[in-house]
Amino acid sequence: LLQRVGIPGPEQQLRSYPHQLSGGMCQRVMIAMALAVNPRALIADEATSSLDVSIQAQILELMCQLQEDEGTAIILITHDLGVVAHNCHRVIVMYAGRAVEQAETDELFRDPRHPYTLGLLHSVLNVQGDPKARLQSISGQPPDLTELPPGCAFAPRCSYGDEECNQQVPILNRIKSEGTFREHRCLKEIGCLRDKGFRL
Repeated sequence: LLQRVGIPGPEQQLRSYPHQLSGGMCQRVMIAMALAVNPRALIADEATSSLDVSIQAQILELMCQLQEDEGTAIILITHDLGVVAHNCHRVIVMYAGRAVEQAETDELFRDPRHPYTLGLLHSVLNVQGDPKARLQSISGQPPDLTELPPGCAFAPRCSYGDEECNQQVPILNRIKSEGTFREHRCLKEIGCLRDKGFRL
């Protein structure tokens, strides 16, 4: 297994302690351990965090290769939108433990609908944009998960909500293509969002 995940000299490395391995090698060992049980699905929670860009690319390439060889589904949990854009087929955007938007990756990046998704995409540095432009941030702070508001958890940070957003927990509705879901309250605000300059 260590050989399959690209660790050199696996027989010698088998006797190594974690502190004797690099971050990338530790990630490879974790992937090897996960593969030991022949999983139908592999949950990779922040698998590339704290790795430099070249090692990150190697780990993602390794996971894609294993997916292709073994037919294993990969659920990738990450805050890195670049990783999402280049490696995922479908995306579920979550806020405060709830799914707020779900779509094919291309569609989500091309036509985001939830204000939180828009905020995430606007907070990413665009190397082709104006070098003097300031990054947009999402105002406010994430909620305390032990004391969520009665309505939409994002409502206190959203400038497009209304009283109904503060009182009613939204549901995901199917819109446009099959398998695409967005919170119902935000659907009413699409025109408003577009009119107020949210464009990618």
